[in-house]
This record gives sequence, structure tokens and C-alpha cells, in this order.
Amino acid sequence: MKILLIRFAVFLLMASAAGWAASVPVDLSQVRPGPIGVERQVDLLIVKWQDERSSNWEARFSLDPASRCVKCGNPLDENDYRLIALIAIQGRPVVEFAQPLYWAVTGKRQPKSEYARGGWDAFPNNVKGQPPAFHPDGTRRFRGTFNLVSARARTVGDRVEVFFAGLKIGPFEGGIAYTFYPGSRLVKQEAVVSTPEPNVAYFYDAGIQISAESDRIPGRRNTVSEFAYFDTDGRLRSEQSAHTRPERTPLTVRYRALAVRTTNGSFALMPPPHKYFYARDFSSNLGYLWRSVWDGCAYVGVRQLEEDNTLPNAWFNAPPGTVQRMSLFLVFSDQAPVVALKDAVAFTNADRFPRLPRYKTLTTHWHFAYTEQALVKGFDWVPPFKPIFKGMGVNAVMLTDFHGDLHENDVTGLRLDEQDAYFRGCRTQSDSDFLMIPSEEPNVLLGGHYDLVFPKPVYWFKRKPPHTEFRSVHPRYGTVYSPSSARELMEMVRAEGGYVFQGHPRIKGSTDYPDKVRETEHFRDPRFLGGGWKSHPVDFSSPRLGGRCFKLLDEMNNWGLPKMMIGEVDLFQIDHTHEVYGHININYVKVDPLPDWDNYGKLVEAVARGEFFVTTGEVLLPKVHIAGASQGEMGVEADIRWTYPLEFAEVVWGDGAQTSREIFPLDKTRPFGSSSLAWKVRAKNWTWARLAVWDVAGNGAFINPVRR
Repeated sequence: MKILLIRFAVFLLMASAAGWAASVPVDLSQVRPGPIGVERQVDLLIVKWQDERSSNWEARFSLDPASRCVKCGNPLDENDYRLIALIAIQGRPVVEFAQPLYWAVTGKRQPKSEYARGGWDAFPNNVKGQPPAFHPDGTRRFRGTFNLVSARARTVGDRVEVFFAGLKIGPFEGGIAYTFYPGSRLVKQEAVVSTPEPNVAYFYDAGIQISAESDRIPGRRNTVSEFAYFDTDGRLRSEQSAHTRPERTPLTVRYRALAVRTTNGSFALMPPPHKYFYARDFSSNLGYLWRSVWDGCAYVGVRQLEEDNTLPNAWFNAPPGTVQRMSLFLVFSDQAPVVALKDAVAFTNADRFPRLPRYKTLTTHWHFAYTEQALVKGFDWVPPFKPIFKGMGVNAVMLTDFHGDLHENDVTGLRLDEQDAYFRGCRTQSDSDFLMIPSEEPNVLLGGHYDLVFPKPVYWFKRKPPHTEFRSVHPRYGTVYSPSSARELMEMVRAEGGYVFQGHPRIKGSTDYPDKVRETEHFRDPRFLGGGWKSHPVDFSSPRLGGRCFKLLDEMNNWGLPKMMIGEVDLFQIDHTHEVYGHININYVKVDPLPDWDNYGKLVEAVARGEFFVTTGEVLLPKVHIAGASQGEMGVEADIRWTYPLEFAEVVWGDGAQTSREIFPLDKTRPFGSSSLAWKVRAKNWTWARLAVWDVAGNGAFINPVRR
């Protein structure tokens, strides 16, 4: 410790002696007085702020790219310049001589001219249904290089962003940014970059390297550091690292967070909890965190896998010229790594959807092939997804069996027997705080893929058996339907009180849908609710998730149709080791209490009435009211709860021809808050409007359009 402080003092003395001559230009013209201060002292840019306990924190960044700090033996680094000279609390160093780390793997999207439709939204990503890793031009991997050329700082609300230009990651160029939040120990690290190349698909790995001189042990370059994480069984692990592992070693952890002990404290690192996970068919935990210790340094970070042996592997979009913000989050502490880790995990409520009075949580579109397994294992068998969902605070799951499993296209009594087993299994596994609701993704007659749910068991054939009427009576199952047209299928839906929504609209098996059927009687039917909302594609130039779905949602309502988006997931098998939370969204449905299985239709009906909001879990909207305040004006009121600091709220509306929006910055919010907010919006001739709220990690919540 004394050695480090002496070396740091020498570093400052040398910097003072040299003056500012070697320093890069610094622009502080956009810094305003506020709870976070920024100043320049010789060759340092210094940020000062207080955390939630009013403790004083300070971050010092080196402005002299020729400076040499304490040697940290990174075998891949030719110099020992470190951007972050110091992060301290109450004058005590917590992190010293740290450097951000970035890698990128790039591939190609098929340009739109090479296939009929889809563009940047396409999934899978080209005409052959292959991910970027399978593109004939191959992929490229790049390690980021950072050569500081300039710096600037700006105040954004109550926050401060400092930016250091000079980062290059293959085709991407830009800089490194850090954002500080008052009243918090949360710091966001970003590579802020863009590329001029067309059709770029990519993913990034990121991390941070810190000095760990005090962790050296006897032996050439041997170093041992203390880490903390939750393993995939949910057990808290606090352990010493292996001392001979310079390579990046992946860890499969729960909650996507890893903490490391530092000088006088620790910090935890985590990716954006949802935005970092692009669409896949499986949520397997592929080891998204990594660590390394070597030669007096510790390294921690996040990573993706180039190819996981599945075709739906979408990567991120980087349209040319867009500013991609490749982010991760750091939570600093003057306590042990376990404390920092728990502080980080709190931002996702430990991957549990919070209880909200008068609401129950519903997740939809899961292909577990549950019935096929229950027929073999017995209906008392507890499927592995049930305890996972209950542990996450999920009250109801809408299954979609008969999707490549069972005998979905059978035209004999076997199909009916399996449907009956489906209903029986869902009833058996439902209890007072958990519902299993049977639905299907039948994908016949209406166009594209769609989810079909009834408020009660209904028996029907996807393929009409020969010599069978549309409606018949079975001696055991009663009324059985055999639709042979869209008209007959919707007649069945109306007769039995069912509902339809387009699964993964405009992508996969619903590419071109619902657009192709927008004028049809069945799509315009009120029982065709709209589509499923999911975070695809992911574009780190957007502060939102699910842009594809919002575009469709707004267009459908401008078509004059009161359509909605229902949160959907579209995953297959899961177990307790999986990274489920990163891939999931949830519907908070206004129904209380949770109905029993014989009355699950009450929950379905509440969804059909639009009495729900969709969220990733970190932002909640327990109350939203939108109404015309006066001629040409709209009033919006909302009760909001959040974990990460909020970024903005947006009111989006349409007049039947175009979509408009107004952004309301929420950049003075602190972490873990709640508030009642109200806005007035000039919106002449609005016919529908909706509200969405987004936080600094790209998490969010939204309501469906309210019609005037």
C-alpha cells in the first residue's frame, strides 16, 4: 500500500514538472454546476461526487498518454499507460491504475437487396436462416486499441459524462466514456464508437484491468486476487483466483455479476441485464463473465460467444454512421467483494419481478414440450421451469405446446387425447400462486405464426379430418372444431372466447406479417389482439429495446385498428443454470387475486382489455392515465418505480397518418426510486397515445396505446 501511494505521488510530481505540455486537449465548456464536479489539475481530469451515504468519491483520469504508471504486466499491452489513475472514497484509494478493455467480433448482415425483406430487423439474419457467423465472408475479431487524443466532459441533468477520444476496435472508431450518477456508486463504462461499413453485425466483449500489486505471491508473475459471485445454483462464492491464469477465464454465474477485491475495497461488474443478450432460441448460460489475474493485475469483464451451434444467433446491429454505445456497469464499494456484488445484484431485484399490489405477472410463448414429457414422467412430475418461474416472481406462464412436439397435425383421436393431456397437466401443476395456461402456436390458415389462447379448454384440429364438419360432438370431449379456412378458425375463436396475436411479428415465420393480412377480416377482428413484443433486434445506438415491435404497434394503430403488443419470450427448454432473466420480459396484468385454473380466463380477459403493462422488470408503471386535457393538448400522468437511474420518458401518439413523440428527460433521477410524474403534450388531432419509460441500461416499461 505504501509503495503504491509513493509511486502515485511520484507520478503526480513528474506530471507537475512536465506541465500541461504533454497533455491532450480538454473541453469542459459543457460542464455546469451541480452535484457532480469536474476539474482539471495539471495532467489529470478529476470527477467528484457523493454516494447514497454522502461519502465523498473521486475519480482521476490521466490526460498524458505518454505518462507511465505502475507497471502492470499485461502480455498483450505494449505500454503501461492507464486511463484511470485513481478512484477513491474519502481520500482512500479503491481502484488504482485501471484501463478499460474492449474486443469486437464482426460479421455481415445480408443486405436487403439480397433477400426479399427484413433489412436490419431480419431474424434469422439472411435468406438461408444463418447467423452472421455463417456468412460466406466469415467473421473478424479485433482487440481494441486506445491512444488518447482528447478529452471532454459534459453535464447531463444531474449526471456527468467524461469522454476520452482515441479508441479503435477494427472498423469501429470513437472513444471511451464514463458516466457518473449522484447519490450512487454506480458508474457506466462505454465504448462510444461508429463504423462507416455497411451491413455490420457484431458483438463485443468488454472489461477493465486494475493494478493488484498487493496480490502478488512468490513465483514469476504469480498473483492471487479475491473474487465473489453467485454460482448457477444461487450459492454465494467468495474465492481466491488461480495464480497461473493470464488468459481470460469464463465463469458461469447467476445474476451476470462478478466482484473483485481491490485496494481498500472492491467493485462489481455487470453488463446491461437485457440489452446485452440478443435473441436466441435457448437461454443456456454460456459463461458471460470472465476474469484473469497475472503479474500484479486483475482483469474482469463480460463476453459473448461467436457461435453456439444454433442458427438463431442474431448478434447486434451497427448501421453505418450510428453511434454504438458498448456498455457495462461498475459498482464500487469500500467493503468486501460480497458487499459490492449484492449491491450490483439489487439493480435487477436479484432477477425477481417485484410484487405489485393488484397486479399479477404473466409470461408468454414458451416451447417446453411439457405435455410430451408429462405423458412419460407422469402428471405429478414437476417440470424444471416451474420452480424457476416461481423463484422469479412469475405468477402465470402461457405455454405453447404442439410446436414440433406431440402430434400437432394428427387428424384422429390422438390429437384430442394429447390436447386433453395438455389441459390435465396444466391443471395439475397450477396452484394458488402459479398458473400454467395452455395455448398453441398453430400457424395455420391466418398467415405467419400466431399464438392462440382460449379462456378454457377447447378441442380442435389444426388439419381438418376427412369427411368432418366444422363443428362436431365427440362422445368424451364434447364440441370439437375442424376449421378449414381463416373464416372458420375465427368463428371458432369468437364462439369460444379465444384470442390471437401475431408471434414474433415481421421476423422468423412471421416475416411480412401481419402486413400481408392487414386488410383481412380476421386481422381486423377485435379478437386478433396484435403482436408479441420482444427485444429484437438489439442496436446499441438506440436507448430503447424492441424498436421493431414499437414501429409495428404505432403503424397498426395508425391503420385505425386498436391493436396492442403483448410481452413474449419465445424460448425452448430451460433449467436452473440458464441465463433466463437476460432474455425475458414480463406482463404485469391488473387482476387480483390470481384466479384458480378453472377461471384462468379472467387473466386472459384482462390482457384482452389492455389492463397490463410490459416491462423488463427494472421499471414498473403501476398507474398511467392519458386523456385529452384541452383542445390540441394531452395530459399524461404516471406512477413510476425503478432501480437503475432513469433516462427518459416518451409519450408517443398518432393521428391516423403519422406517429409523433415527445421525450421528457429523467436525468435527475437517482437509483432505486419512485415518483408520480405528469406531463402536458401538444398533440393536435391525436387518436391514440402510449407511454414508455427507459433507464440508463436500456431497460424499460410501456403501456399499450390508449385511444381517444
